[in-house]
Amino acid sequence: MQSEIYHSLKNKTVSDLYWLLFSDAPLSDTYDLSPYGLFPPKIIDEWQIASTKYFLELDKNNSEIENFVKRKKNKRLGFYAEALLSYFFQTFREIELLLQNFQIIDRKRTIGEIDFIILYNQKVIHLECAVKYYMLKDVSQKNNPSQWVGPRLKDNLELKLNKIIQHQIPLGLRKEIQDEINRPIDCSYLFLKGVFFAEEEIKSGKINRNKPNRFIRLSDLRNLDIKPVEILTRPNWLSSLAFTQLSLEYEYKDIDKSITNPEIVFFNDGKVRFIVPDNWGE
Repeated sequence: MQSEIYHSLKNKTVSDLYWLLFSDAPLSDTYDLSPYGLFPPKIIDEWQIASTKYFLELDKNNSEIENFVKRKKNKRLGFYAEALLSYFFQTFREIELLLQNFQIIDRKRTIGEIDFIILYNQKVIHLECAVKYYMLKDVSQKNNPSQWVGPRLKDNLELKLNKIIQHQIPLGLRKEIQDEINRPIDCSYLFLKGVFFAEEEIKSGKINRNKPNRFIRLSDLRNLDIKPVEILTRPNWLSSLAFTQLSLEYEYKDIDKSITNPEIVFFNDGKVRFIVPDNWGE
């Protein structure tokens, strides 16, 4: 990310939007998503360069974006991320939003819903968006997408990617979409953001683009020099996961020894990690 701009932002919602747009996708470019692919870094770079003034002004005058994202009272992370992207696509002069959250209904049955179709540089682009925080269940199978699982073990990377590639993105080719926007779609992409976590330090690989953040078993906390500062609640999981240089004295937080679900925790070294119960993954 362009850290000098990002670290100058004071409003949390504006920081979240910047992080959502310009943080790296957690998934490696080497992962096969054919016939589609991740949203092109070239376009992201173009937006980042062109949006400097946009973000500085938005940070100073943030009441509109604050009101916009608060329209949906549901605190699910995905809804919050979609609201942020929707605001950007509607207000950034380089982009025209053609369609959003359009449901395809056939014989009174909902077939599916597409996320966004935008016009950029005279190209019609279809985006399916996902913000995911997956943890590596078995480090010996780091190249197996089914082993990268959600915090509560209810989903995994393989299932999620298969659903997007095999069902969601192809919806953009349906006649209902072409009739609605009155033009063909030039390209379709997966816009994937989030953070991957592992219990051990591992290098970037077939699945993880960068070295994952760490997750920690509850009983291991006492053996570490780092201390928990704050438990992060949804939807405050976006820019909060970027490294933060602490400038204030924080009080340490006692983590309940009986936690039953993983929690994302901000530590006094400026990094964010999951803390999980000792029996997580069994």
